[in-house]
Amino acid sequence: MDNVTLTIDGMQVSALKGTTILEAADSAGITIPRLCHQEGIKPSGNCRICVVEVEGSRTLVGSCHTPAAEGMVVATGSARVRKARQATIELLLAGHTGTCVTDLEARECGLHKLAADLEAGPPRFRVKRPRLYAAEHLSPYVLRDMSRCILCRKCIRACNEVARQRVYSMAYRGFGSKVVVDCDVPLDKEVCKDCGICIEYCPTNALLWPEGVKKREGAPKRKAPGAPFSENGTRTELLDLLEAEYRTAGYVSEGSMSEIAAKLNLPLSEVYGVASFYAFVSTKPQGKHVIRVCKSLPCHLKDAPMIMESVRKSIGIAPGETTPDGRFSFALTNCIGACDRAPAMLIDDTVHGNLTPGKIADVLNAYRKR
Repeated sequence: MDNVTLTIDGMQVSALKGTTILEAADSAGITIPRLCHQEGIKPSGNCRICVVEVEGSRTLVGSCHTPAAEGMVVATGSARVRKARQATIELLLAGHTGTCVTDLEARECGLHKLAADLEAGPPRFRVKRPRLYAAEHLSPYVLRDMSRCILCRKCIRACNEVARQRVYSMAYRGFGSKVVVDCDVPLDKEVCKDCGICIEYCPTNALLWPEGVKKREGAPKRKAPGAPFSENGTRTELLDLLEAEYRTAGYVSEGSMSEIAAKLNLPLSEVYGVASFYAFVSTKPQGKHVIRVCKSLPCHLKDAPMIMESVRKSIGIAPGETTPDGRFSFALTNCIGACDRAPAMLIDDTVHGNLTPGKIADVLNAYRKR
C-alpha cells in the first residue's frame, strides 16, 4: 500500500495512505488527547477534544477522522489548539452534573483526568436546568446514572459495533438530549448479561459494574453478529412512517413505534429517538389543533415572546400543554419557515403571520368554532 509523509509537531512521520492524523501521531509516539474516540469503534468526531491545527486549514480539524495527507503539517499543541480544548472541557464539565466531588469513582472519570491534563479551569458557564436523573439499579448487569453522562455516544457505538446488540440510542434534542433504552425506560436487558462492553467504553462512570459482579478482564471483545443492520435505504423510510402515523392517529404510540421498528429492523430506541427529536411528530396525544411557535433567535427578536404570552392569555395553557377540552395543544419548535412573516405561528399546517395580540385572539377564536 502507498505511504504518505507528513510533519507532526516538527517530526516527520510516515503512515499508510488512509491512516488518520490521530493514528499517525500514535504510531510516532505523539499523544493527542481524546475522549469520544477509542480503539474498536468507528471515529465520530463528537467531542472535539482531539482537534489539531493543520497548516493551510481555516478551522481546527478532528484528528480522529481526518485522513493524513502527503506533505501535511500538523500542530497538536499550539496555543489555538489548547484554548479550543480547554473551552470544550469547560462546556462538558458544565453539563456533567453528577456528584463527582463526593463520588469515590471520580478518580476514574476520564473527563476529570482530561480537565487536569489540559489545565482547564472551573466552567465559566452556568446551567439553568442541570441534567439530573435518578440512578437506575434495575439491571443486575449494569448500573446506570445518566446525571454523569456527557453524551459522547461511546456506549451507543460500542453496543452497536462491538457487542452487536443495539440497546442504546440518542433521543430528544438540544440540552435535553439523552441516551435512551427503548422508549426511555430503565435499562433491564437480558442481552447485557456477561457483556459490560458499554461499561468499559464509558469515560465518566455513567455506566458501572454492579457490586459483586466480576469486571471484564482485558480489552472488550467483539461479539458474533446479531440481527443484520438495516441498509440506508430502509432507514430512510423511518420518518415517512412516523409522519404518516402521526397524521392518522394524532400521535405516535409506543405500540406503533414497536411495529415500525420491527418493519424496518431497527431497535425501538432508535425509532423513539427520531420521533422524540423531530418537532413535528409527537409521542403523546395532541389536541385537535396544534399551535407551534418558533423559539429560535430570529423569531425571538421578532417578538415571539409576545405570541407565547398572547396564546397563554387566550386559551390558558403554556408551551407543552393541552387545553382540558382537547381542542388545542401548544408547542415550541425551532423553525416554522415563516421568517418573512414574523411574528408568526403555525396552527396545524397553516401559517398565521404579522401577528399582534388582537389578531392572535381572533385567529384562535376562529379555530374554536371549527
